[in-house]
Amino acid sequence: MNTQPGRHRILYAVIFLLPAAGLLWADRPTWISLALFLNLYALALYDQFTFRLPNLLTGTLVLLGLLRAYLDGLALQPYLIGVAAGFLSLWLLAFLYEKLRGRRGMGMGDAKFLAGAGAWVAWYGLPFVLLAASLAGLGAFVLKTVMKGKFDPLEPIPFGPYLCLGAWLSWLYFDLIS
Repeated sequence: MNTQPGRHRILYAVIFLLPAAGLLWADRPTWISLALFLNLYALALYDQFTFRLPNLLTGTLVLLGLLRAYLDGLALQPYLIGVAAGFLSLWLLAFLYEKLRGRRGMGMGDAKFLAGAGAWVAWYGLPFVLLAASLAGLGAFVLKTVMKGKFDPLEPIPFGPYLCLGAWLSWLYFDLIS
């Protein structure tokens, strides 16, 4: 677990506020985006310090995303498929990793989170969420490795903060239907 929360809160504030500033140029409703942003920010911080994504926050992400689509009069099918595809894709990845390696590599919080992301960006936004999260996570890992001067392949990395960043960017710029 991380023992320097102050420095990382500032880092996450900067990481999320830079794309949040893009909200000024994105075609998104401000209050809805603010609710999503606050949920993602809470999830990112929680995962960074505990290596967990709590059910309350991931469940809220799913419910608010589907409620937003419903209230906006959007067809719910792409978002419901997004919830199912998001969860099942990471569940399957975690299951296969555990069977192949004999140890857990990812928790179910990541799968529940991706279900929540699917509720906001639909199934077709999920590849971008995963791509952005993977690239950001890899970049952070490489930067951390270079700064430490040593490579530790067994060091746990919370994936939630990077998933949050990917979902936020996808919501702001790449949701094709809404």
